[in-house]
Amino acid sequence: MMKIVAPNNITNLDQLDIEQNVYEPFASLSIEFIDDVSKNILKDNAFKEFPELLALAFWMRKAHIMKLKNYFLEKSQDEFLLGKGIVFHLAPSNVDTIFVYSWFISLLVGNSNIIRISDKENHQIDILLNSILMVLNLKKYKKFQKRVAIIKYGHEDKITELLSSLCDCRVIWGGDTTVQHIRSIPIKPTSTELIFPDKFSFSIIKASEFIGLSNFDKFYENFYKDAYSFNQMACSSIKLVVWVGEENIIDKSKILFWNNLSIYLNKRTHEDIQGAEIMNKLVAEASLAITNNTPIKKYKNPLINVVELDSLKFADEFYHPGAGLFYEIKVSDLSEIYKFITRKHQTIAQFGYSKDELKNSIKSNMPNGIDRIVPIGQALDFSNIWDGNDLFLSFCRQIDIQ
Repeated sequence: MMKIVAPNNITNLDQLDIEQNVYEPFASLSIEFIDDVSKNILKDNAFKEFPELLALAFWMRKAHIMKLKNYFLEKSQDEFLLGKGIVFHLAPSNVDTIFVYSWFISLLVGNSNIIRISDKENHQIDILLNSILMVLNLKKYKKFQKRVAIIKYGHEDKITELLSSLCDCRVIWGGDTTVQHIRSIPIKPTSTELIFPDKFSFSIIKASEFIGLSNFDKFYENFYKDAYSFNQMACSSIKLVVWVGEENIIDKSKILFWNNLSIYLNKRTHEDIQGAEIMNKLVAEASLAITNNTPIKKYKNPLINVVELDSLKFADEFYHPGAGLFYEIKVSDLSEIYKFITRKHQTIAQFGYSKDELKNSIKSNMPNGIDRIVPIGQALDFSNIWDGNDLFLSFCRQIDIQ
């Protein structure tokens, strides 16, 4: 069932009147609006139980937006950048906050925006939208009423067709099947399209550095953030751990890592695993055990199930159900992983490597995939460069003035 969340003065799509004219990039009012939403979230106690929403609020603070403005101005020194007009964002249902990042980057470069949100029940989305609407309905943001439409609906193609016909740029976040289906729905010949399909991400840990750690709690806090947020279902969530180094050091590190992670998890509160998730994990484990003769290790915590693999390729060929299932593999050198890298691999969350080591390994091996390499703890941090696309540039027309 369709619900128009904003603007709140219309009840059907026939009344939708989205402004097509673009604003100046990083207009003062746009920056103020985003900063006010940030303040609204940070002062509301309801958000304290949702760390990913607090992270979103910190990203929206004016100090950070001004850094993004400086980045944008530096990018546009040699050409003139203007928004495209109307951007239609189709948000995924498994990552609650991604539509806001996408929308606000598009807003900052001067576009009007239409956002499709899943009609599934979602408490996080509801409190986030309420906070955004409180700001959007303030008198000083009245002119924004015709610059944004937020619409909740399911898989009604007719609605997607209508909204697609209005846009100058369409952004699709979702699984491969969803992406392929929506791409079959036409857009204007002059419109562009950004695609963010299924991706697979993993961590690499230099065993010799891990075994010498002095502060394990901070390490596990960072690993927990990257692995367990969004139930491991985000495209940049850690689903595989690659150990790099000498075999005897790796074996010691693995035992230390998983046992201490189990202890760390027991100290934290998190949502109970649902019955369907437990069943999905069992099916995934059993299938891998049968087809690859793969040993499966269980620990004193239902959120840790470890599947030991002989080859990285098996980690990406099977559906991953989340809920604390991890693939694991050991290699003697970083170069061993690159021959398995494909365009479906997105993020490497690493521990123990310098920036120069990573640059040199990429340069030496020239992998077919990987869009970002970040320290463990930053895999889910949003950046305007995503899947190799600079969203600021993607949401703009670049006017070449000779």
